Amino acid sequence: MFKTAVIITARSKSSRLPNKILKNLDKKLKSIDILIKRAEKINLPIILATTRSRTDDKLCAYVKEKYKIKIFRGSDENKLLRWHNCYKKFKIENACIIDGDDIFFDYNIYKKLIKKVGKYDILSAHKSMITGVFTHIIARTALKKMYKYFKSKIDSEMIEPFIEKSKLKKKIIKVNKIFHNKKIRITLDYIEDLKVMSVLLKKFSPTENTIDLIKYLRKNKSITNINYFRENFWRKNQLKKISSINI
Repeated sequence: MFKTAVIITARSKSSRLPNKILKNLDKKLKSIDILIKRAEKINLPIILATTRSRTDDKLCAYVKEKYKIKIFRGSDENKLLRWHNCYKKFKIENACIIDGDDIFFDYNIYKKLIKKVGKYDILSAHKSMITGVFTHIIARTALKKMYKYFKSKIDSEMIEPFIEKSKLKKKIIKVNKIFHNKKIRITLDYIEDLKVMSVLLKKFSPTENTIDLIKYLRKNKSITNINYFRENFWRKNQLKKISSINI
């Protein structure tokens, strides 16, 4: 059905900031609203890939009422399996993967690079890139190669070990050097992140270019100081999850 698509990966269950996907960032917009509005800028079909858990019933009902996008419900902890089955159902060959945490992701990067995924299994961000700007662009070939390594009950939130084990053809994307600034954080994982995003929405439109948001944050360190200290907590949590994966 969709040779190329945008997949927003989101679920309501979160230990650090519960139900963050339906958090209000201002009086009118929730996190999921901004994600969808920004995803629309890529000009591809959009699919919300969430879980079959009852905790995501409210999310699905909200999206179904407000937007004409597809909704796929799959495995809870096994994100890779959810992606695999979503690709299979909609016959997707390549997809822009948008993490539900990355509210202000750069749609221009996805729009430009989705055309270049052809000879690679996966396009990923450099470790020095600002957290929240870009997740992955993944070809169906990648999920086919990884499939034998993930079981139905495995927690695949962190996909790095699966990428390494499967020996994927991986490309680290090249972007404007302004995005290589680890003193800024624009992902939503803690209450402090929510505060920063609420500040940005008072200053900018929900679909403002990410590069303009970064320029603003670089000039206003008092804002970045609100949440940047959380980056180390977030990174340590990721490394802990990665080390616990046994494949």
